[in-house]
Amino acid sequence: MPLPVVPVPSAYERHLMNRVGWGWSRATYADLRRAGGGKAWLARQLRPGTLKEPARARAVAGPWFPDLADSPQRRWQRHQDGSKDGWRYAVDLANQSLMRRMYSRRQLLETMVDFWSDHLHVPGGHDSAWLFRSQYDDLLRRHALGRFDTLLAAATLHPAMVLHLDTWTSTRQRPNENHGRELLELHTVGRSAGYTEEMVVDSARILSGYTMDAWWTWTPRYDPERHATGPVQVLGFRHDNAAADGQAVAAAYLRYLAHHPATARTIARKLALRFVSDNPSAALVDRLAKTFRASGTDMTATLKVLFASREFRRAAGRKVRTPDQDLVATVRALDVRARAPRSRESFANCLTWVQPGMRLFDWPRPDGPPQTAQAWSSVTRVMGSYRMHWNLAGGWYPRADVQHRPQRYWLPARRIPRRGLPLPAYVDRLARLTLGRPATALERRAVVQATGFPATTRVTPDHALARWDRVRVLGVLLDSPTHMTR
Repeated sequence: MPLPVVPVPSAYERHLMNRVGWGWSRATYADLRRAGGGKAWLARQLRPGTLKEPARARAVAGPWFPDLADSPQRRWQRHQDGSKDGWRYAVDLANQSLMRRMYSRRQLLETMVDFWSDHLHVPGGHDSAWLFRSQYDDLLRRHALGRFDTLLAAATLHPAMVLHLDTWTSTRQRPNENHGRELLELHTVGRSAGYTEEMVVDSARILSGYTMDAWWTWTPRYDPERHATGPVQVLGFRHDNAAADGQAVAAAYLRYLAHHPATARTIARKLALRFVSDNPSAALVDRLAKTFRASGTDMTATLKVLFASREFRRAAGRKVRTPDQDLVATVRALDVRARAPRSRESFANCLTWVQPGMRLFDWPRPDGPPQTAQAWSSVTRVMGSYRMHWNLAGGWYPRADVQHRPQRYWLPARRIPRRGLPLPAYVDRLARLTLGRPATALERRAVVQATGFPATTRVTPDHALARWDRVRVLGVLLDSPTHMTR
Protein backbone atom coordinates (compact mmCIF):
# COMPACT_ATOMS: atom_id res chain seq x y z
CA MET A 1 0.00 0.00 0.00
CA PRO A 2 1.56 3.32 -1.02
CA LEU A 3 2.15 6.03 1.56
CA PRO A 4 -0.82 8.45 1.43
CA VAL A 5 -0.07 12.04 0.49
CA VAL A 6 -0.42 14.49 3.40
CA PRO A 7 -3.25 16.91 2.52
CA VAL A 8 -2.39 20.62 2.56
CA PRO A 9 -4.46 23.81 2.47
CA SER A 10 -4.89 26.13 -0.46
CA ALA A 11 -2.59 29.14 -0.68
CA TYR A 12 -5.39 31.37 0.62
CA GLU A 13 -6.14 29.06 3.55
CA ARG A 14 -2.45 28.94 4.48
CA HIS A 15 -2.34 32.74 4.24
CA LEU A 16 -5.26 32.98 6.65
CA MET A 17 -3.53 30.73 9.17
CA ASN A 18 -0.33 32.77 8.90
CA ARG A 19 -1.87 36.24 9.21
CA VAL A 20 -5.12 35.79 11.13
CA GLY A 21 -3.48 33.25 13.40
CA TRP A 22 -0.02 32.06 14.37
CA GLY A 23 0.96 29.89 11.45
CA TRP A 24 0.18 26.55 9.88
CA SER A 25 -0.57 23.55 12.04
CA ARG A 26 -2.36 20.34 11.21
CA ALA A 27 -4.75 20.96 14.11
CA THR A 28 -5.74 24.40 12.82
CA TYR A 29 -6.08 23.05 9.30
CA ALA A 30 -8.41 20.33 10.59
CA ASP A 31 -10.38 23.06 12.38
CA LEU A 32 -10.57 25.02 9.14
CA ARG A 33 -11.86 22.02 7.19
CA ARG A 34 -14.46 21.23 9.84
CA ALA A 35 -15.66 24.82 9.65
CA GLY A 36 -16.25 24.45 5.92
CA GLY A 37 -13.25 26.31 4.50
CA GLY A 38 -11.25 29.48 4.94
CA LYS A 39 -14.08 32.00 4.89
CA ALA A 40 -16.19 30.02 7.36
CA TRP A 41 -13.17 29.52 9.64
CA LEU A 42 -12.45 33.26 9.55
CA ALA A 43 -16.06 34.05 10.42
CA ARG A 44 -15.80 31.83 13.48
CA GLN A 45 -12.49 33.42 14.46
CA LEU A 46 -14.31 36.75 14.64
CA ARG A 47 -16.64 35.14 17.22
CA PRO A 48 -14.12 33.47 19.55
CA GLY A 49 -16.70 32.72 22.23
CA THR A 50 -18.21 30.11 19.91
CA LEU A 51 -14.96 28.12 19.83
CA LYS A 52 -14.42 25.59 22.60
CA GLU A 53 -10.81 25.46 23.71
CA PRO A 54 -8.92 22.13 23.79
CA ALA A 55 -7.73 20.74 27.11
CA ARG A 56 -4.13 21.91 26.69
CA ALA A 57 -5.18 25.51 25.98
CA ARG A 58 -7.45 25.48 29.04
CA ALA A 59 -4.60 24.16 31.18
CA VAL A 60 -2.25 26.87 29.89
CA ALA A 61 -4.80 29.54 30.78
CA GLY A 62 -5.05 28.39 34.38
CA PRO A 63 -3.53 25.39 36.19
CA TRP A 64 -0.13 25.46 34.49
CA PHE A 65 0.62 29.01 35.65
CA PRO A 66 -1.23 29.29 38.98
CA ASP A 67 0.89 32.15 40.35
CA LEU A 68 -0.49 34.51 37.70
CA ALA A 69 -3.71 34.50 39.74
CA ASP A 70 -1.87 36.06 42.70
CA SER A 71 -3.20 39.46 43.72
CA PRO A 72 -0.85 42.46 43.43
CA GLN A 73 -0.56 42.46 47.22
CA ARG A 74 0.35 38.77 47.28
CA ARG A 75 2.91 39.31 44.52
CA TRP A 76 4.51 42.13 46.43
CA GLN A 77 4.68 40.03 49.58
CA ARG A 78 6.36 37.16 47.73
CA HIS A 79 8.75 39.54 46.02
CA GLN A 80 9.68 41.03 49.39
CA ASP A 81 10.19 37.70 51.16
CA GLY A 82 12.15 36.26 48.25
CA SER A 83 9.82 33.35 47.52
CA LYS A 84 9.13 34.65 44.00
CA ASP A 85 10.91 37.62 42.45
CA GLY A 86 8.95 40.05 40.34
CA TRP A 87 10.77 39.17 37.13
CA ARG A 88 9.58 35.57 37.44
CA TYR A 89 5.97 36.73 37.21
CA ALA A 90 6.93 38.47 33.98
CA VAL A 91 8.47 35.23 32.68
CA ASP A 92 5.32 33.32 33.63
CA LEU A 93 3.14 35.75 31.70
CA ALA A 94 5.43 35.61 28.66
CA ASN A 95 5.42 31.81 28.68
CA GLN A 96 1.67 31.60 29.17
CA SER A 97 1.04 34.05 26.33
CA LEU A 98 3.31 32.17 23.95
CA MET A 99 1.56 28.92 24.76
CA ARG A 100 -1.90 30.40 24.32
CA ARG A 101 -0.84 31.30 20.78
CA MET A 102 0.47 27.79 20.17
CA TYR A 103 -2.51 25.80 21.39
CA SER A 104 -5.60 28.01 21.35
CA ARG A 105 -8.28 27.51 18.70
CA ARG A 106 -9.03 31.22 19.09
CA GLN A 107 -6.17 32.25 16.86
CA LEU A 108 -7.45 35.70 15.87
CA LEU A 109 -8.23 36.59 19.47
CA GLU A 110 -4.66 35.84 20.51
CA THR A 111 -3.37 37.82 17.53
CA MET A 112 -5.43 40.83 18.56
CA VAL A 113 -4.32 40.53 22.20
CA ASP A 114 -0.77 40.76 20.88
CA PHE A 115 -1.73 43.71 18.66
CA TRP A 116 -3.14 45.67 21.60
CA SER A 117 -0.26 44.62 23.85
CA ASP A 118 2.02 46.38 21.37
CA HIS A 119 -0.20 49.41 20.77
CA LEU A 120 -1.14 50.01 24.43
CA HIS A 121 2.22 48.77 25.62
CA VAL A 122 2.99 48.08 29.27
CA PRO A 123 6.30 46.21 29.83
CA GLY A 124 5.91 42.92 31.66
CA GLY A 125 8.97 43.63 33.78
CA HIS A 126 8.31 47.29 34.60
CA ASP A 127 9.57 48.09 38.11
CA SER A 128 6.03 48.37 39.52
CA ALA A 129 3.51 47.71 36.74
CA TRP A 130 4.44 44.01 36.79
CA LEU A 131 2.24 43.70 39.86
CA PHE A 132 -0.83 44.37 37.70
CA ARG A 133 0.40 43.15 34.29
CA SER A 134 -1.53 39.85 34.26
CA GLN A 135 -4.74 41.70 35.10
CA TYR A 136 -3.95 44.08 32.25
CA ASP A 137 -3.51 41.14 29.90
CA ASP A 138 -6.95 39.85 30.92
CA LEU A 139 -8.41 43.27 30.15
CA LEU A 140 -6.91 43.32 26.67
CA ARG A 141 -8.27 39.84 25.98
CA ARG A 142 -11.79 40.84 27.07
CA HIS A 143 -11.85 43.85 24.75
CA ALA A 144 -9.60 42.69 21.89
CA LEU A 145 -12.40 42.29 19.35
CA GLY A 146 -14.79 44.83 20.82
CA ARG A 147 -14.96 48.63 20.63
CA PHE A 148 -11.79 50.68 20.82
CA ASP A 149 -13.45 53.47 22.81
CA THR A 150 -14.24 50.98 25.59
CA LEU A 151 -10.78 49.43 25.43
CA LEU A 152 -8.99 52.79 25.46
CA ALA A 153 -10.81 53.98 28.57
CA ALA A 154 -10.23 50.71 30.42
CA ALA A 155 -6.55 50.41 29.44
CA THR A 156 -5.68 54.07 30.04
CA LEU A 157 -7.04 54.04 33.58
CA HIS A 158 -5.87 50.54 34.48
CA PRO A 159 -3.40 50.42 37.40
CA ALA A 160 -0.73 48.88 35.16
CA MET A 161 -0.82 51.86 32.78
CA VAL A 162 -1.19 54.37 35.62
CA LEU A 163 2.03 52.97 37.11
CA HIS A 164 3.90 52.55 33.84
CA LEU A 165 3.35 56.12 32.60
CA ASP A 166 3.61 57.77 36.04
CA THR A 167 0.08 59.11 36.32
CA TRP A 168 0.04 57.99 39.94
CA THR A 169 2.69 60.62 40.75
CA SER A 170 0.59 63.53 39.47
CA THR A 171 -0.49 66.22 41.91
CA ARG A 172 -2.83 69.17 41.54
CA GLN A 173 0.15 71.53 41.37
CA ARG A 174 2.39 69.33 39.19
CA PRO A 175 0.61 66.89 36.88
CA ASN A 176 3.08 64.41 35.39
CA GLU A 177 3.01 64.93 31.62
CA ASN A 178 4.27 61.47 30.63
CA HIS A 179 0.91 59.71 30.35
CA GLY A 180 -0.88 62.70 28.84
CA ARG A 181 1.75 62.89 26.08
CA GLU A 182 1.87 59.16 25.25
CA LEU A 183 -1.92 58.99 25.18
CA LEU A 184 -1.88 61.52 22.35
CA GLU A 185 1.31 60.56 20.56
CA LEU A 186 1.12 56.76 20.69
CA HIS A 187 -2.32 55.56 21.71
CA THR A 188 -4.66 57.85 19.78
CA VAL A 189 -4.24 60.81 17.40
CA GLY A 190 -0.48 60.79 16.75
CA ARG A 191 1.93 63.68 16.30
CA SER A 192 0.50 64.76 12.96
CA ALA A 193 -2.80 65.73 14.63
CA GLY A 194 -1.24 69.05 15.57
CA TYR A 195 -1.54 69.10 19.35
CA THR A 196 0.65 71.56 21.25
CA GLU A 197 2.69 71.39 24.43
CA GLU A 198 -0.08 73.27 26.22
CA MET A 199 -2.47 70.53 25.14
CA VAL A 200 -0.11 67.88 26.50
CA VAL A 201 -0.23 69.66 29.88
CA ASP A 202 -4.03 69.77 29.75
CA SER A 203 -4.09 66.08 28.83
CA ALA A 204 -2.05 65.35 31.95
CA ARG A 205 -4.30 67.54 34.07
CA ILE A 206 -7.36 65.62 32.90
CA LEU A 207 -5.78 62.31 33.95
CA SER A 208 -4.55 63.57 37.32
CA GLY A 209 -6.30 62.08 40.33
CA TYR A 210 -5.81 58.45 39.32
CA THR A 211 -3.20 57.24 41.77
CA MET A 212 -1.92 54.33 43.79
CA ASP A 213 -0.84 53.51 47.33
CA ALA A 214 2.51 52.54 45.84
CA TRP A 215 5.19 50.61 47.72
CA TRP A 216 2.77 49.90 50.57
CA THR A 217 -0.69 48.39 50.04
CA TRP A 218 -0.74 48.78 46.23
CA THR A 219 -4.37 49.86 46.32
CA PRO A 220 -5.47 51.88 43.27
CA ARG A 221 -7.77 54.81 43.97
CA TYR A 222 -9.02 58.12 42.69
CA ASP A 223 -7.95 61.08 44.84
CA PRO A 224 -9.86 64.36 44.16
CA GLU A 225 -7.21 66.22 46.15
CA ARG A 226 -4.68 65.37 43.43
CA HIS A 227 -6.86 66.34 40.46
CA ALA A 228 -5.84 69.56 38.68
CA THR A 229 -8.99 71.57 38.07
CA GLY A 230 -9.57 74.47 35.67
CA PRO A 231 -10.48 74.79 31.97
CA VAL A 232 -8.81 72.33 29.57
CA GLN A 233 -8.57 72.23 25.79
CA VAL A 234 -7.04 69.43 23.71
CA LEU A 235 -7.60 69.64 19.96
CA GLY A 236 -11.39 70.00 19.72
CA PHE A 237 -12.13 68.83 23.26
CA ARG A 238 -13.03 71.57 25.75
CA HIS A 239 -14.26 71.32 29.32
CA ASP A 240 -14.48 73.65 32.30
CA ASN A 241 -13.09 70.85 34.51
CA ALA A 242 -14.39 72.60 37.59
CA ALA A 243 -15.21 69.63 39.83
CA ALA A 244 -12.62 68.15 42.18
CA ASP A 245 -13.70 64.70 41.01
CA GLY A 246 -12.53 64.69 37.41
CA GLN A 247 -13.46 61.13 36.49
CA ALA A 248 -16.34 62.24 34.27
CA VAL A 249 -14.02 64.64 32.44
CA ALA A 250 -11.49 61.86 31.88
CA ALA A 251 -14.20 59.55 30.51
CA ALA A 252 -15.46 62.21 28.10
CA TYR A 253 -11.92 63.07 27.01
CA LEU A 254 -10.99 59.45 26.31
CA ARG A 255 -14.17 58.90 24.34
CA TYR A 256 -13.45 62.02 22.30
CA LEU A 257 -9.93 60.82 21.48
CA ALA A 258 -11.12 57.32 20.59
CA HIS A 259 -13.53 58.74 17.99
CA HIS A 260 -11.17 61.39 16.59
CA PRO A 261 -10.47 61.07 12.83
CA ALA A 262 -6.72 61.06 13.49
CA THR A 263 -7.12 58.14 15.91
CA ALA A 264 -9.03 56.23 13.24
CA ARG A 265 -6.05 56.64 10.90
CA THR A 266 -3.60 55.60 13.62
CA ILE A 267 -5.46 52.37 14.32
CA ALA A 268 -6.19 51.71 10.64
CA ARG A 269 -2.56 52.05 9.63
CA LYS A 270 -1.36 49.83 12.49
CA LEU A 271 -3.88 47.14 11.54
CA ALA A 272 -2.74 47.29 7.92
CA LEU A 273 0.88 47.15 9.04
CA ARG A 274 0.21 44.07 11.16
CA PHE A 275 -2.01 42.14 8.75
CA VAL A 276 -1.00 43.32 5.26
CA SER A 277 2.44 44.83 4.62
CA ASP A 278 5.20 47.10 5.89
CA ASN A 279 3.97 49.79 3.48
CA PRO A 280 0.17 49.56 3.33
CA SER A 281 -1.60 51.61 0.69
CA ALA A 282 -3.24 54.90 1.57
CA ALA A 283 -6.46 53.62 0.00
CA LEU A 284 -6.62 50.64 2.36
CA VAL A 285 -5.87 52.80 5.41
CA ASP A 286 -8.60 55.22 4.34
CA ARG A 287 -11.18 52.43 3.99
CA LEU A 288 -10.31 50.96 7.37
CA ALA A 289 -10.40 54.37 9.07
CA LYS A 290 -13.79 55.09 7.52
CA THR A 291 -15.21 51.78 8.78
CA PHE A 292 -13.63 52.31 12.21
CA ARG A 293 -15.46 55.63 12.64
CA ALA A 294 -18.73 54.59 11.01
CA SER A 295 -18.95 51.50 13.23
CA GLY A 296 -18.36 53.43 16.44
CA THR A 297 -14.78 52.09 16.75
CA ASP A 298 -15.90 48.47 16.43
CA MET A 299 -12.88 46.27 15.78
CA THR A 300 -14.75 43.28 14.39
CA ALA A 301 -16.40 45.45 11.73
CA THR A 302 -13.04 47.02 10.85
CA LEU A 303 -11.29 43.66 10.60
CA LYS A 304 -14.00 42.29 8.30
CA VAL A 305 -13.23 45.06 5.82
CA LEU A 306 -9.50 44.39 6.12
CA PHE A 307 -9.78 40.64 5.57
CA ALA A 308 -12.10 41.13 2.59
CA SER A 309 -9.68 43.51 0.90
CA ARG A 310 -7.71 42.65 -2.22
CA GLU A 311 -4.59 43.97 -0.49
CA PHE A 312 -4.91 41.38 2.27
CA ARG A 313 -5.49 38.49 -0.13
CA ARG A 314 -2.37 39.43 -2.12
CA ALA A 315 -0.09 39.94 0.86
CA ALA A 316 1.10 36.38 1.50
CA GLY A 317 4.77 36.09 2.40
CA ARG A 318 5.38 39.84 2.63
CA LYS A 319 5.84 40.07 6.39
CA VAL A 320 8.91 38.84 8.29
CA ARG A 321 8.04 36.90 11.41
CA THR A 322 9.22 38.48 14.65
CA PRO A 323 11.22 36.16 16.95
CA ASP A 324 8.21 35.34 19.11
CA GLN A 325 6.03 34.73 16.03
CA ASP A 326 8.76 32.46 14.68
CA LEU A 327 8.90 30.48 17.94
CA VAL A 328 5.14 29.96 18.02
CA ALA A 329 4.97 29.03 14.33
CA THR A 330 7.84 26.53 14.75
CA VAL A 331 6.23 24.74 17.69
CA ARG A 332 2.98 24.57 15.73
CA ALA A 333 4.73 23.32 12.59
CA LEU A 334 6.51 20.54 14.49
CA ASP A 335 3.38 19.72 16.51
CA VAL A 336 5.34 19.90 19.76
CA ARG A 337 3.05 19.09 22.68
CA ALA A 338 3.83 20.59 26.04
CA ARG A 339 2.95 18.74 29.22
CA ALA A 340 2.10 20.08 32.66
CA PRO A 341 5.24 21.80 34.00
CA ARG A 342 6.86 20.20 37.04
CA SER A 343 10.01 22.30 37.36
CA ARG A 344 11.73 25.41 36.07
CA GLU A 345 13.35 23.25 33.39
CA SER A 346 9.99 22.22 31.94
CA PHE A 347 9.18 23.15 28.36
CA ALA A 348 6.37 25.46 29.49
CA ASN A 349 8.69 27.35 31.84
CA CYS A 350 11.63 27.68 29.42
CA LEU A 351 9.91 28.95 26.28
CA THR A 352 10.88 32.57 26.78
CA TRP A 353 14.58 31.62 26.71
CA VAL A 354 14.25 29.74 23.41
CA GLN A 355 13.38 32.62 21.07
CA PRO A 356 16.27 34.71 19.70
CA GLY A 357 14.89 38.01 20.93
CA MET A 358 14.02 39.86 24.08
CA ARG A 359 11.43 38.48 26.44
CA LEU A 360 7.85 38.92 25.32
CA PHE A 361 6.31 42.21 26.58
CA ASP A 362 9.70 43.60 27.63
CA TRP A 363 10.21 46.21 24.91
CA PRO A 364 11.71 49.06 26.99
CA ARG A 365 10.03 52.06 25.34
CA PRO A 366 6.32 52.94 25.55
CA ASP A 367 5.85 52.68 21.77
CA GLY A 368 5.82 48.86 21.65
CA PRO A 369 8.11 46.68 19.49
CA PRO A 370 8.47 47.39 15.74
CA GLN A 371 6.50 45.43 13.15
CA THR A 372 8.62 45.95 10.03
CA ALA A 373 11.04 43.57 8.31
CA GLN A 374 14.05 45.84 8.74
CA ALA A 375 13.88 45.53 12.53
CA TRP A 376 13.92 41.71 12.47
CA SER A 377 16.23 40.82 9.58
CA SER A 378 19.69 41.19 11.07
CA VAL A 379 22.24 38.39 10.73
CA THR A 380 22.21 37.92 14.50
CA ARG A 381 18.45 37.44 14.58
CA VAL A 382 18.44 35.05 11.61
CA MET A 383 21.21 32.90 13.06
CA GLY A 384 19.41 32.88 16.41
CA SER A 385 16.27 31.63 14.70
CA TYR A 386 18.22 28.88 12.95
CA ARG A 387 19.52 27.71 16.31
CA MET A 388 15.99 27.77 17.73
CA HIS A 389 14.62 25.77 14.77
CA TRP A 390 17.21 23.04 15.21
CA ASN A 391 16.81 22.88 19.00
CA LEU A 392 13.09 22.32 18.61
CA ALA A 393 13.34 20.03 15.60
CA GLY A 394 15.91 17.86 17.36
CA GLY A 395 14.07 17.89 20.67
CA TRP A 396 17.26 19.19 22.28
CA TYR A 397 15.93 22.16 24.26
CA PRO A 398 13.75 22.44 26.24
CA ARG A 399 13.59 18.69 26.93
CA ALA A 400 11.55 18.31 30.12
CA ASP A 401 7.78 17.77 30.18
CA VAL A 402 7.26 17.84 26.44
CA GLN A 403 6.24 15.36 23.76
CA HIS A 404 7.76 15.49 20.29
CA ARG A 405 6.33 13.65 17.34
CA PRO A 406 7.80 10.10 17.12
CA GLN A 407 9.69 8.74 14.13
CA ARG A 408 6.61 6.98 12.76
CA TYR A 409 4.89 10.35 12.36
CA TRP A 410 7.54 11.48 9.90
CA LEU A 411 8.04 8.10 8.20
CA PRO A 412 5.57 5.35 9.13
CA ALA A 413 7.44 2.05 8.72
CA ARG A 414 4.40 -0.01 7.70
CA ARG A 415 3.28 2.35 4.95
CA ILE A 416 6.42 2.78 2.83
CA PRO A 417 7.95 0.59 0.11
CA ARG A 418 10.45 -2.02 1.31
CA ARG A 419 13.27 -0.23 -0.49
CA GLY A 420 12.36 3.00 1.29
CA LEU A 421 10.94 6.33 0.20
CA PRO A 422 12.84 8.30 -2.48
CA LEU A 423 14.57 11.29 -0.88
CA PRO A 424 12.57 13.89 -2.89
CA ALA A 425 9.31 12.25 -1.73
CA TYR A 426 10.57 12.16 1.86
CA VAL A 427 11.43 15.88 1.74
CA ASP A 428 8.01 16.58 0.26
CA ARG A 429 6.28 14.67 3.06
CA LEU A 430 8.17 16.63 5.75
CA ALA A 431 7.41 19.93 3.99
CA ARG A 432 3.71 19.09 3.94
CA LEU A 433 3.77 18.20 7.63
CA THR A 434 5.73 21.27 8.76
CA LEU A 435 4.99 24.01 6.23
CA GLY A 436 1.56 23.00 5.00
CA ARG A 437 2.65 22.84 1.35
CA PRO A 438 4.71 20.66 -1.02
CA ALA A 439 8.48 21.02 -1.04
CA THR A 440 10.02 23.22 -3.71
CA ALA A 441 12.77 22.13 -6.07
CA LEU A 442 15.11 24.55 -4.29
CA GLU A 443 14.37 22.95 -0.91
CA ARG A 444 14.97 19.45 -2.29
CA ARG A 445 18.35 20.57 -3.63
CA ALA A 446 19.16 22.28 -0.33
CA VAL A 447 18.47 19.05 1.56
CA VAL A 448 20.89 17.20 -0.69
CA GLN A 449 23.52 19.84 0.00
CA ALA A 450 22.85 20.04 3.75
CA THR A 451 22.80 16.29 4.38
CA GLY A 452 25.38 15.06 1.88
CA PHE A 453 23.02 12.36 0.61
CA PRO A 454 22.28 12.29 -3.14
CA ALA A 455 18.79 12.75 -4.52
CA THR A 456 18.76 9.05 -5.48
CA THR A 457 18.84 8.04 -1.79
CA ARG A 458 16.05 5.76 -0.57
CA VAL A 459 15.02 6.64 2.99
CA THR A 460 14.04 3.67 5.17
CA PRO A 461 12.97 3.84 8.84
CA ASP A 462 16.53 2.82 9.81
CA HIS A 463 18.22 5.40 7.60
CA ALA A 464 20.11 8.27 9.25
CA LEU A 465 17.79 10.80 7.60
CA ALA A 466 14.80 9.16 9.27
CA ARG A 467 16.51 9.13 12.65
CA TRP A 468 19.31 11.35 14.00
CA ASP A 469 19.81 13.27 10.75
CA ARG A 470 16.13 14.09 10.30
CA VAL A 471 16.91 17.36 12.06
CA ARG A 472 18.94 18.42 9.02
CA VAL A 473 15.98 18.01 6.71
CA LEU A 474 13.65 19.79 9.12
CA GLY A 475 16.28 22.48 9.60
CA VAL A 476 16.36 23.23 5.87
CA LEU A 477 12.57 23.59 5.81
CA LEU A 478 12.26 25.68 8.96
CA ASP A 479 15.20 27.91 8.02
CA SER A 480 13.59 28.64 4.66
CA PRO A 481 12.17 32.06 3.78
CA THR A 482 8.72 30.45 3.55
CA HIS A 483 8.73 29.63 7.24
CA MET A 484 10.40 32.82 8.40
CA THR A 485 7.88 35.00 6.61
CA ARG A 486 4.13 35.01 6.80
